[in-house]
Amino acid sequence: MRRFILLALCLLAWTSAFAAPRYDIVPTPKHLTEAEGFFRLDKNTALVVEDAAFEEIAADFKAQVKHASALDGSKTRIVLRKRDGFGKEAYKLTVTPSEVLIEASEVNGAFYALQTFKQLLPDAIYAQALKKPVKFLAPCCTIDDEPEFWYRGFLFDCGRFFFPKEEIMKFIDLCATYKQNMFHWHLTEDQGWRIQIDKYPKLTEVGAWRKETAWHSGKGNGIPHGGFYTKDDIREVVEYARRRCVTVIPEVEIPGHSTAAIAAYPELSCFPDRHYEVETKWGIHKNLYAPTATTFRFLEDVFTELFELFPSPIYHIGGDEAPKDVYRESAYCQDLMTVLGLENVEELQTFFVKRMGDFLRRHGKTVIGWDEILDGGALEDPIAMSYRGHAPAARGIKRGIRVILTPNRWCYLDNRQEDQSDAVDQNVFMPLKKVYNYYPSVDSLKDLSAKYIVGYETCLWTEYVPDNETAEYQAFPRNVAAAEVGWTSRENKDWESFRRRMPKVLSTLDWKGVRYCPVYYDVIFDYDRNIGFPKPMNLMLDDPSAEVHYTLDGSTPTMKSPRYDGTPFMVDRGSVIKARGFRKGKPIGKVTTKEFAK
Repeated sequence: MRRFILLALCLLAWTSAFAAPRYDIVPTPKHLTEAEGFFRLDKNTALVVEDAAFEEIAADFKAQVKHASALDGSKTRIVLRKRDGFGKEAYKLTVTPSEVLIEASEVNGAFYALQTFKQLLPDAIYAQALKKPVKFLAPCCTIDDEPEFWYRGFLFDCGRFFFPKEEIMKFIDLCATYKQNMFHWHLTEDQGWRIQIDKYPKLTEVGAWRKETAWHSGKGNGIPHGGFYTKDDIREVVEYARRRCVTVIPEVEIPGHSTAAIAAYPELSCFPDRHYEVETKWGIHKNLYAPTATTFRFLEDVFTELFELFPSPIYHIGGDEAPKDVYRESAYCQDLMTVLGLENVEELQTFFVKRMGDFLRRHGKTVIGWDEILDGGALEDPIAMSYRGHAPAARGIKRGIRVILTPNRWCYLDNRQEDQSDAVDQNVFMPLKKVYNYYPSVDSLKDLSAKYIVGYETCLWTEYVPDNETAEYQAFPRNVAAAEVGWTSRENKDWESFRRRMPKVLSTLDWKGVRYCPVYYDVIFDYDRNIGFPKPMNLMLDDPSAEVHYTLDGSTPTMKSPRYDGTPFMVDRGSVIKARGFRKGKPIGKVTTKEFAK
């Protein structure tokens, strides 16, 4: 009997540890006080808006939950109340059995409170329609919340491949759901110019199209590719984002990554008599805008047309990966360096960036650039986006420059997430846990980091992301983990808690039609590719409710196969490992296999 009771207690403890959380909110709020009971959203619920400033988000919320309630009842209430004293994105959410009270000073805070409230409800709240009745119950609580960082961004590269506006808006909606507030739209590249500019029609007639796509192997696919966003497309996207408290930040790359524009207008180059075509290959290319009056007039005209389309107070000007070969070769550039008293061609890029930065500042824009803009101190009060690790960020914050961290080993969503491989693609292994456990800080400069690191961004570069399905697969669910990195304080972040909240996240993504990577339910092989054989092997499974069983003889794992207990085991050349997760004796996910060549 004693043995039976002990077994029952162990089973109860296991079930409790891995049960769905009562408050499975992502990102984790700053303060949450639990309370007994539930609020029921149904035909008896009314929506009360006490300030006209909140009427727009209230109308959008009402449209989104119409399958659960018309919000014209008379017994229970959802109240939006404007109250002084909150930060722009802060809010207080109080849920009782009879009322949901949302208090905020600004629209942004009230909007985020509504996102939190929806997450307290069953995930079917995100459905377009219901096939069967659902009880929409939200557990009672009080939440006081605000973000850790004011810049919480996601970059979508539409220069390498063109993505339709509907996919752009889908990503913006997902950003807003998880409280990311900056959509960084990468719109110009060597491989394509994606913005309609009335004064320069060849940018889209010529620059938006390439003959084919050639992979790193150099072998082309023979299929033309291209596309661009009309001004009406951009207005629609920007308005869609505004209603979701997301700022759309345009990026126009200067002086490099400019082949598509130069192909359209060769006079922008250092050698206008040469022939240029929109680039078909990936990599760093040597075509640069020439630092001439013609180029500066062109760029000022382009930005002037963008001002009407993008009201964002922040504009991104690129500034990265610009080899200066053509500046060294150009007699004009060498003469200009003499006139300006410049010592080297790197200073010529500094001159170029400063010229355009000053133009944008005169029009009320804060300039963001990749961390190369820190070289030479060209800009006044810029924001540097540190992508080459933490060293550039450290240089910036020591000089009192604001920094956004997006180091490629933790933030580039084109990196692999389900397996380490020797395949020809981005070779950094970046599973969900690695994304979640990152924190935007230079740990050796904690005080300066707290003062000058203003945000964090994930980037979806698309050299290997040619379509909507692949984009969603690469971005999710990792970008949800990134959303918690940007919103939640380091003290409140907890991987074990996050992985227990993941099933509801995945179900929400299902309702939203997101074709995410299902690796949460699959075993991941965790090992060091850079050391020799034999080498230690770890097996990871993000789903905490399952256990891992594996084989080393090529057979399919079952519950009778060895159970992985967390202790690394050694593998050698020729090893074949198969593994799978099991929950309550039943398999989940797929069988994953790792075979090392002899």
